[in-house]
Parts: sequence; C-alpha cells; structure tokens
Amino acid sequence: MENYILYTILLLTGLLGTYAIIPLFKNLLIESNILRPNYKKDMIPVSMGIVFLPMIIINGIILAFFTVEHENLLYLFMFIFGMISMFFAGVLDDIIGNRDVSGLKGHFKSLLKGSLTTGGFKALFGGFVGVIISVAISKNLGDIIVNTLIIALSTNLMNLLDLRPGRAIKVYISISTVLFLTLTGYVKSLILLIVPNVLAYFNYDLKARAMMGDTGSNVLGISVGMLIVMGCSIKIRIGWLVFLVLIHILTEKYSLTQIIEKNKFLNFIDKLGR
Repeated sequence: MENYILYTILLLTGLLGTYAIIPLFKNLLIESNILRPNYKKDMIPVSMGIVFLPMIIINGIILAFFTVEHENLLYLFMFIFGMISMFFAGVLDDIIGNRDVSGLKGHFKSLLKGSLTTGGFKALFGGFVGVIISVAISKNLGDIIVNTLIIALSTNLMNLLDLRPGRAIKVYISISTVLFLTLTGYVKSLILLIVPNVLAYFNYDLKARAMMGDTGSNVLGISVGMLIVMGCSIKIRIGWLVFLVLIHILTEKYSLTQIIEKNKFLNFIDKLGR
C-alpha cells in the first residue's frame, strides 16, 4: 500500500473514532466523580487522556496488518507499550495523586525520606520504561543513557506544560508536525497512532470542558521521546536532551506560567483559541 493512502486511513480512523467516543468517556468520568477543579476552580472531568487509548490500539492493528518487516513490528510494539505504560502511571497519579508535593525534586526528596508519592512512582516507572525501550534500540551504553534520559524527560515535559487549557497540546502538535515533516521510514507512520486522536480531543481541552490530566500528558510526552530516539540522529538527540535538561532546571526555580504571561508573544499563543 502507498504510504499516503495508509497515512490517510490512520488519520481519518483516529480522528473520527476518537471524536465518536469522547462523549462516552466524558460521561463515564462524570458519573464516576472523576472530577477536579481547573485553574478557574471549575469542576471538570480529569483523566480525559483515556480517549487517546482505544484508537491507538485500533490504528496499531491497522498498521501491524500492513507491516512486513519484523524489525518494524518491534518498533510498533515498543511504541504502543511505552504509551500504555505511561497511561497507567498517569491514571494512578490523576486518581490518587497527592498534590502537596510537586516537581521532580520534590518527589525524589519525599522518596528519600521514605514516602512514596504517585509522582515519584511515575518518575521511577517512566525511567525504567525508558531503559527497556532504549536497551532494545540502542547500539552502546552511551546511546542507552542518552535515549533513556530523552524518553523520561520528554514524558515529564508535557506534565510541566499541562497547566492551562490547550497549552500542552499546542506544543505537542507543533513538535509532532516538525517530526512528521522531518522523519523518514517506518517511524514516521507511528506518529499517526496518536496525533489524530489528540486533534479530535483538542477543542475539549482548549475550551476547558475537560482535562486530559497526567493520563494524557504522559502519553503525549513519551510518544515524543520515543519518536525522537527511534528516528533522529545522535546530534539532534543530544540537542533535544540539552533543551530538556535546561527546561527542567528552569521550571524547578521559576513558574513556567509566569514566564509565559510576561512574554507578549508566548502569552498570545498560549491564550489563542480559549
């Protein structure tokens, strides 16, 4: 099958399928009282990132059917494994997470004192998920370290951004667009397992009618990390890792929201569409 035909099938299936199931899952969360106040203190459903999962699997089935090379199947299953793993960790954090502790530094401090937070579990679990994926695709120890850090820190990046409606998804769509235009080969098709689902949900997040929560932001973050380690050169990977380290250091000391609000251009983009 021609690539553009396969891409079209994945795009439409993800868009239409996710759009159709959003009301079902939104009602499920409301009826189960899985609600949380947003930044305006309005009670809205959280963990709406759950709507990404069904079409990830369905599009994964479609892509697997048309995949011939066993090595490509390995990439497909690792990609799905990574997203499902962090989906699980995100659900746990959304439902029973303690918001008294924040930031990677805070979670690890609590752990050293003998207190495990859901954020600490998520960070450790995400690190080990990154290790197993990195070991499978890396050529040497240096590669394993770089790739593991990229996957772990990319996952947390979307958590850092997901503090206002639409912010994390705007950044995610921007990064995914660049990756789709620059990546080649089989890895490029993996983007379409998740991006169409995010596009279908985007307006709900942007209009603050629901929060994807860590359930969603974890999935978005790890998908970016995996795509970069699977499809980019070592120079690009190291550049991305340096950016991730710097942004994490910055957000440990300063509020990302305040930085955005003080910059006219960033603030305009951040509020666009709300």
